[in-house]
Amino acid sequence: MNSATMMASAIFVFALGFKFYSKFLASKVAKLDDGKTTPAIRLNDGKDYMPTNKWVVFFYHYATIAGSGVLLGPTLAAQYGWLPCILWILTATCLAGGVHDFMVMFLSIRHDGKSIGQIAKMEVGKISWIAVTLATYFMVIVAIAGMGTGLIAALMHNVWATFSVATTIPISLFIYAYARWIRKGRFVEGAIIGLFQLILLLLIAPKLNEMGLLRTFDLGKEQLILLIALYASVASIVPVHVLLGPRDHLSGLIKVSVIALLVVTIFAAHPELKMPPITEYAVLGGPVIPGALWPFLFIIITCGAISGWHSLSCSGVSPRLVSRETDIRTVAYGAWLTESAIAVVALCLACILFPSDYFAINATPNVYATLEMVPVELPRLSELVGMNLQGRVGGVTSLGISAAKLLSSLFGGDTALAIWYQFSIVYIALFTMPIMDHGTRMARYFVQDAMGITYAKQRKWWPSTIFLTIFMAFLWAYLLYTGTIGVIWPMFGMCNQLMACIALIVATSYILKNLKPIYGWVTFWPVLVFSSATIHGAFLKITNELLPSGTIPALVQTFIIVFFVMLIGAVLADALMKWFRIRKQSIEEMALPKA
Repeated sequence: MNSATMMASAIFVFALGFKFYSKFLASKVAKLDDGKTTPAIRLNDGKDYMPTNKWVVFFYHYATIAGSGVLLGPTLAAQYGWLPCILWILTATCLAGGVHDFMVMFLSIRHDGKSIGQIAKMEVGKISWIAVTLATYFMVIVAIAGMGTGLIAALMHNVWATFSVATTIPISLFIYAYARWIRKGRFVEGAIIGLFQLILLLLIAPKLNEMGLLRTFDLGKEQLILLIALYASVASIVPVHVLLGPRDHLSGLIKVSVIALLVVTIFAAHPELKMPPITEYAVLGGPVIPGALWPFLFIIITCGAISGWHSLSCSGVSPRLVSRETDIRTVAYGAWLTESAIAVVALCLACILFPSDYFAINATPNVYATLEMVPVELPRLSELVGMNLQGRVGGVTSLGISAAKLLSSLFGGDTALAIWYQFSIVYIALFTMPIMDHGTRMARYFVQDAMGITYAKQRKWWPSTIFLTIFMAFLWAYLLYTGTIGVIWPMFGMCNQLMACIALIVATSYILKNLKPIYGWVTFWPVLVFSSATIHGAFLKITNELLPSGTIPALVQTFIIVFFVMLIGAVLADALMKWFRIRKQSIEEMALPKA
């Protein structure tokens, strides 16, 4: 299979999904009505609520939802072969992931831009509201740990990349200063200048290292976790417009431009996929992530097919900017398709590596030694980038080197491979960092809300904010330090998919109550598929790996998984009672004599 053929096929399927299935959702299921005034217009305050051009909202929403999970999931799932991965990504994207994002944004707009937790309370019940709040909190913690694992492995003793990633902090502060005092309000302009600054620093980093100026950036795992946790804590306390906002402009610009460059390069270079369509590990279980194709393919791909994380952005944030209901189709479903295209790019990149090279990078050295494989290109690639790439698990390193291999085939050859590799690592880091700092801030808000701490008190009483921020960072840093990619990533996939199931259950309740009940199956069948795969995977992970190990970290991980399964059980039970009441009321109304 040619990578360009896979990419073209995916784009064609996504186009069909948008043209037909999103139209079905808009016209038949939700019956979008531009005659209804959206919260952006009705509650316009010039800040949170503000009618905005749909393409502006589209790019804002896309930048918000596109995290590193969509890159790492397909990369790690490539252990099973490219065929089951691409089939699942295409099917689930159009029929489940897009439905999830579309319906959550639709519900939020019909509920004055409220969050999914508040909607759950109104449409299902108080139990569901509590469950959604707890599920969101735990998912944020696990997501940061899951996405951070690969980043830590890629940055370990990688002075060049660590320095380049660190420079994004002062560059973000420059963008803020530029838009605040030099060219008022010109954040995009500042981000473009910041991009050139980043590229310049990336290019001169090797010279600075030769001069001995970058020794402090030669960091091990423990040091990186500590410093990243410290950064996320500070960034989540500092006002958003000072650091996170400017950084998001920079990362958003890089996300769009680099993905576009990779897609163009795939079509121009059209490398062959060296990974077989299906590998032996589909049955035997993978050396990268333990477990057979069923159910772990669905859990590992996670964000490439459906993402419960999106329920946070599709409710309470982007909906407050949508000026017409029909824009939901482009903003929610369209942005999701665009993100899933990134998943296809990631799958292509993973599969253009020789299988022995792919497994040498993504499997631990002990596991790889049992595979009786011999690396093909990896020794040469390691020499060109100036470091040993073997055993750098988590997906980030293999993504970086395959992207560098692809880009250097057209731009610069072997002499540019090291630059492209380090640039790719920085690019993936900019996908991951927003999850870490925004996620830490978000988790703190959940706890403060649960404790009844109002926004005014947050600002006046800094000890509360500082303590809770450090506590949140400690939780995900602990998982990051004690967990392995084989446990942390599936745990994130389980939590992420169960969160999506919870949101779809809420959407089903709304459909049964307010729309045509028959369309409840549109949102409920994904719940059956994803929850069965996830719960089955959770059982296997706990009984085969976590409990037999008997360690404290394994018990903590077991608790999180079991607790999440209990939460979806609580929401489903709450929803079933609500559905039976709706059904009973409907039967009683039908039995009444007509006037």
